[in-house]
Amino acid sequence: MAWEIQGTHTHMHVCKYKYTYTHAHKGQTRINTDMYTHAETHISTHTALRVGHQLPSDRSLSVNFISLFLPGRAPTLWHGPEQTPGQSWALSSPTACSALFCLAELGDGEKTRLGPQLQHGLKRPHQGCGSSPRQKHCRKQQLELTRKYLQLLRTSAQRHCGDGVPKPGQTFGAHQPYVPPILQWSRATAPLDPREGAVLGDPKTEDSTDMSLQDLFNFKASKGPRVTVLLGKAGMGKSTLARRLCQKWAEGQLDHFQALFLFEFRQLNLITRFLTLPQLLFDLYLSPEAGPEVVFQYLKENASRVLLIFDGLDEAIYPCSSKDTLGPNGSGPALTLFSALCRGTLLPGCWVMVTSRPGKLPACLPTEAATVHMWGFDGLRVEEYVSRFFSEQPAQEVALAELQGNGHLQSLCAVPALCQVTCLCLRHLLSGNAPGQSAALLPTVTQLYMQMVLTLSPPGSLPAKSLLGLGEVALRGLEVGKVIFYAGDIPPAIMAFGATHSMLTSFCIHTDSGHQEIGYAFAHLTLQEFCAALHLMASPSVDKDILTSHVTLNSHWVLRTRTRLNLSDHLPTFLAGLASLTCRPFLRHLAQRNEAWVGARQAAVLQVLRKLATRKLTGPKVVELCHYVAETQESELASLTAQSLPYQLPFHNFPLTYRDLSALTSILEHRADPIHLDFEGCPLEPHCPEALAGCGQVETLR
Repeated sequence: MAWEIQGTHTHMHVCKYKYTYTHAHKGQTRINTDMYTHAETHISTHTALRVGHQLPSDRSLSVNFISLFLPGRAPTLWHGPEQTPGQSWALSSPTACSALFCLAELGDGEKTRLGPQLQHGLKRPHQGCGSSPRQKHCRKQQLELTRKYLQLLRTSAQRHCGDGVPKPGQTFGAHQPYVPPILQWSRATAPLDPREGAVLGDPKTEDSTDMSLQDLFNFKASKGPRVTVLLGKAGMGKSTLARRLCQKWAEGQLDHFQALFLFEFRQLNLITRFLTLPQLLFDLYLSPEAGPEVVFQYLKENASRVLLIFDGLDEAIYPCSSKDTLGPNGSGPALTLFSALCRGTLLPGCWVMVTSRPGKLPACLPTEAATVHMWGFDGLRVEEYVSRFFSEQPAQEVALAELQGNGHLQSLCAVPALCQVTCLCLRHLLSGNAPGQSAALLPTVTQLYMQMVLTLSPPGSLPAKSLLGLGEVALRGLEVGKVIFYAGDIPPAIMAFGATHSMLTSFCIHTDSGHQEIGYAFAHLTLQEFCAALHLMASPSVDKDILTSHVTLNSHWVLRTRTRLNLSDHLPTFLAGLASLTCRPFLRHLAQRNEAWVGARQAAVLQVLRKLATRKLTGPKVVELCHYVAETQESELASLTAQSLPYQLPFHNFPLTYRDLSALTSILEHRADPIHLDFEGCPLEPHCPEALAGCGQVETLR
């Protein structure tokens, strides 16, 4: 086969060509051949290309398309008609012409060797640069392009995940201390080489805590999917840990991985078009400055050193079946790509880590994936976090004394997100209250968030109209499964209020190749739920029937069942908490209505809870009901709930935390009769049975 191209060369680019042989008498057989080359080329505006070949007479050559990739530019595509031997093309696109310049650079020996390979359908190896000086230079340039991209990945990770830089979802937009949570392997999927069931992370050490994050990956695994599922309830720090991994990789501490990609399903939900894997990596994450196909080929060849982190699997809104299949070059929704990565049909050998709330794992996730439970903070970690938050004396000593003197507040702080909110509120309260009084102002999660809103609001005033407007945006988002908003979704005045007072964060969203938009989200999903609860309780536009329809019990089984997206796990908790008599003055000011109007809405919520308390409920719903009742601070409702529980109370196959058992204990204290508790197949947070200590109503425990 002979190729002839007229032109000169002056600048760098990377190009790819494909062509097809067509059998004239035996039907059509496609033999796609790829070549990647670096060529210093400048083609004039009109260049003639003459194609000839040495093929049997029963075959003709058809050039289907030419695809060219240039630094900083989208791929250009040129379609050519079917050609006959010796026919010339007059091409007006210099980039299309230069895409075939690689063939002119080949010597006669290479051309002769290329022809037979193509006739037998053999692909030219990507790394087949041979031994000629030009080909060695080609390979060197390919490696240099890859090296630059890998360094670009680290630089980007340092910018977006490094300390001191605001990140999407970081509460209140300020730098916060980091204390590693408790991470525990599931017994069913614990790897053989690490300590089985080991609790990872020691809050008393600095470097070793972060190095223990490497234990999330079983590097000795040689077969099967390399998938780690990190399960944790809301506020346990799953997203924070994902960014921490990204940051530590950028600093060189996770040295096993050459490349790391971090995706959030809440952003991937915005992409409705089908994607290929290169589009997911380069268009939606970070594009190489040049040579994307060279870089992608390197990632495929070194997949065992590539880590992809997907945060918030429970927030994925597009269905995905375990039967969905996707070939190496196929395209599909983001969740289908995720499934193919987990199953090894895309980028085989790569590592995948995904975070999720328990009970929302889709069927497309492989059952052999390793499972790690995130349990939040124990007492030692709570003290460590508070000490770092209040880094200066005497505030540190006073804050620790407040915490140690209030057992209920300590149980709240077992959830890292609540520990952060508690510290923020204490910093505001300590200056104006006597010792021991500040913690008493934070008896429930709802009142903790209420105090946070007061802390973030302008001094001496509560902007009722702005808060209700923000709550309307929050509720509308929860109802349609939306946690990211665009500028058109939020009125400008409401957006300014939320951004000024650190309730909303903003960040760039990659929506298409080279296209970005600004997205907005609440600082945490629980804050969105709290604002939605404020709107339901205090807005005159919401009637009582709509209000009470949101007071429901959610089941949180850890089974891999197909469930609909539900972002309102904590909304009923906040509604129950706002029904507390303590919250009535706050709601009156917010609603600008009298006490009778507010009291009627609170009574409607309590009435629904009374009906729920008398029903026969499964274990997960009993736990949820205990949380709701504890938030109301209504002793009569607590007594009704406690007396309605059966003598034998079973809890089967769902995770339980220290806070869960603390809520149960607070209800059982109102029970006159003894009770038997049965925990079967329940992953338990370490030390969480200590929450039952001193509860005389528990007669037996299994």
